[in-house]
Amino acid sequence: MTETTAKGRIVVGVDGSDAGTAALVWAAVQAAVSGAELDVVTVWLHDAMLDDASVNRTLEEARRVHFHELEKLVAAVTKDLTGVTARCFAPDGDPAGVLTERAKDATMLVVGSHGKGKVRAALAGSVSSACLRHATCPVAVIPPPARTPDSPLGRRLAEVTGETA
Repeated sequence: MTETTAKGRIVVGVDGSDAGTAALVWAAVQAAVSGAELDVVTVWLHDAMLDDASVNRTLEEARRVHFHELEKLVAAVTKDLTGVTARCFAPDGDPAGVLTERAKDATMLVVGSHGKGKVRAALAGSVSSACLRHATCPVAVIPPPARTPDSPLGRRLAEVTGETA
């Protein structure tokens, strides 16, 4: 058994929403505590109607925008966490399908309870629900944190996003 297998791998889906950022913060802390590797995934569609980063961009330009934004967020979340190895991925496709496929041999899949997008109201919770139904590993669904410093997750999220309570 390799060291990576022994410590595990946590896959986390991030989409720019409060719940997605809270999922990343929670997963990063779990990775720090357990020594697991962290795969951070933002799944997107190259469709100007659904994805603001895709407007007037080529597929590769849109992918770079998503990847760069993800790297900035991951750096902010993990900067004070010792020993966290995080890898970023920005594939396009169906979020639930991509996340459950990437998490096939993971220790855990972490997602936010509600995503961000122009069709959020119609699909609220659809990705987390699909992940719960189809993932072959445990799934943690993290709700958007309260905008208060009363909880460790709320305080850490405020630090990362620069927002105050």
